[in-house]
Amino acid sequence: MTKPSYTRPSYFYGGIPDVYMQMGYYPFPTPSATEQLSRSVHIPYAMSMADQCKYFMGQSEKMIVGDGAIGIASLSNPLRSGVHLFVHHWMITNPSPHPIEAHFLFGKAASLTGTTLSRQVTSGYVQLPACPVAHGQLLHGTGMADTFSDHIHTATRIIPASSTVEATPGGQWILGPGMALVVRVPNAGEKTSFSFSIDWWEQPVYG
Repeated sequence: MTKPSYTRPSYFYGGIPDVYMQMGYYPFPTPSATEQLSRSVHIPYAMSMADQCKYFMGQSEKMIVGDGAIGIASLSNPLRSGVHLFVHHWMITNPSPHPIEAHFLFGKAASLTGTTLSRQVTSGYVQLPACPVAHGQLLHGTGMADTFSDHIHTATRIIPASSTVEATPGGQWILGPGMALVVRVPNAGEKTSFSFSIDWWEQPVYG
């Protein structure tokens, strides 16, 4: 005689009888009925600035350093810009067959004489109509006099031949109006070259 169906154990969850399921026992942990899934999404701050047309990036021309001269590249904040510049990322590329030594200095933008304004600057948000132009200026030059004795020398980087060195300050380098970040590359006896690129965002001094 066939046994009644209620005496047959269920083989769901490895053979645990349905009676245990009815008593509230489950072999695997289940989330609480009141537990809510997080609906927040982390958005990088730099992305937020780009979405507001406040993030910029640019590159200098390739500079040739030789004959005892120096080469410089700089992110400069004009005195009456009304904004702070927050340096997010930088890169130095050395295409020459010799290593170069790059000095990072901070000081007054007024000391930057004889430089050329780079036109290779764009907003990080590329759209039509275009975002407003940057207040920050990317400058570069070679062969000028070394007028940076009053600047603060904060770091030195050795860039090997045919290589690129980069870093991400993540906005922790802040240039107020009238100040500049200068990358200075002195001649080391061999003819060398380098280019400098940098990303930054801008925010009003008051606001």
